[in-house]
Amino acid sequence: MSKDNFLIETHSIDYIPPRLRHGKASDLFFLWFGANAQMAVMATGLIAVVPGFSFMWAVVGIVIGTLLGSIFMAYHSAQGPHLGIPQMIQSRAQFGYFGAVVPLVMVVLMYLGFYAAGAVIGAQALALLFHMPVSTGIFISSLAVLLLVLAGYNVIHRFNRWMSYFFSAVFAIVTVLLLTGAPIGHSSASFVAHPVHAGFMLGPFLLSISLAVINTLGYAPYVADYSRYLPQRTTVSATFWYTYIGVVLSNIWMMVLGALVQSRAPHSDPVTGFALLGADLGPWFRVAVLLAATLGIVSINALNIYGGFMSSLTITSTFFRKWKPTLALRVWFIVPITLVGTYLAFLEKGNLLNSFESFLAVLIDFLVPWTAINLADYYFLRKGQYNIREIFNPNGQYGRFNWVALLSYLVGFVCEFPFMNTAIYEGPVAKWLHNGDVSWVIGVVVAGVLYLLLSNTLSKTLRTEKSDDATNPDVDETDMSDAVNS
Repeated sequence: MSKDNFLIETHSIDYIPPRLRHGKASDLFFLWFGANAQMAVMATGLIAVVPGFSFMWAVVGIVIGTLLGSIFMAYHSAQGPHLGIPQMIQSRAQFGYFGAVVPLVMVVLMYLGFYAAGAVIGAQALALLFHMPVSTGIFISSLAVLLLVLAGYNVIHRFNRWMSYFFSAVFAIVTVLLLTGAPIGHSSASFVAHPVHAGFMLGPFLLSISLAVINTLGYAPYVADYSRYLPQRTTVSATFWYTYIGVVLSNIWMMVLGALVQSRAPHSDPVTGFALLGADLGPWFRVAVLLAATLGIVSINALNIYGGFMSSLTITSTFFRKWKPTLALRVWFIVPITLVGTYLAFLEKGNLLNSFESFLAVLIDFLVPWTAINLADYYFLRKGQYNIREIFNPNGQYGRFNWVALLSYLVGFVCEFPFMNTAIYEGPVAKWLHNGDVSWVIGVVVAGVLYLLLSNTLSKTLRTEKSDDATNPDVDETDMSDAVNS
């Protein structure tokens, strides 16, 4: 392993040269299983169960949404080993050097929203574990996240591998308890089991699908950040399947657990519900459940801050290009992003579930047009052939603005409106579907197809491009570094 194969990461949005590539595609299974096996995912599953809606139909919706949403996420992951650059900086090839700032701003807001919700859940677990105020828990959780993100890529991978074993053991016991009918907290009158005997409801069923899609698709803007250090020989299929299986297993498991708790103790929050359930096995298991909740949030929030740092640096470097990839640069961006996320957590702590549900509903409508354009460009239009040097060049072949991509993004987003069901707006089709939201389907299809159709006149040229750049193993590393940082 090269001396540059660090414990403390110094690289950021720059290209990762072949001599620093390491690891195996199977590492991605542990990363995404560990990152996704946590209480924020359970909270999403909790939202999927509403009065009068069958728990079993919620499970069917969760499974369908997870299987579908994870496809997009895993195909983004497969771009990492080939390109060796972060996911969102690669968007310059679709949207143009300056045009990529549009989806980047939305992605940074997404990271902060996910971080704030997760920080509150982690703080609640710490508050129950150590009898401290939730505010203190937010500070402690944020500090742990900050240290993990400062360490960077390798440490995040190792942490999630260790945590995946711990989470699996704890939640396996919790799953057995719930499936065997254990009461949720003998000593708490507010958590007496209330089984929901209900049937099929179209709106909640579509909601359960959408929530699962959001939960997995939400990783799309940074999933390739954690595969970009893998050797270039790593295949698309290996990267795809290890990512896909890791997130599918954890997402279905955790969301169904959250839905199960909600079906038996309506209106409970997942942290308190699981803590009370764990207490039935004794104080030691209650501690284990709360510790798993806390560490799980640290795991996923580290990814949120890491992604927020990468995206905010990409935005800044768009206008101020002379940035060298150093540890100091990482610190100057990571610390402010963490502080902003922590501040938002304080704002959210009093009304977590309502604000989190509203955030998730709006998020997917902004995210899906971007993911459709990115995947259509990579897999159908250019077939993975990119000039990495030109991605870092404002006057290069990808242009300053790609109006085809920007128009496709805008049209895809606008076409979602009739199908939206959010706290601030409900479209006519969503009302007809009994408050069901299928806007994500419309956004994917319209944005992706329109982008391919409008790009058709350029496709012949683009498909015959032969990259002589960093996607090739024999690229001149010094020349590449100069191109990125000049």
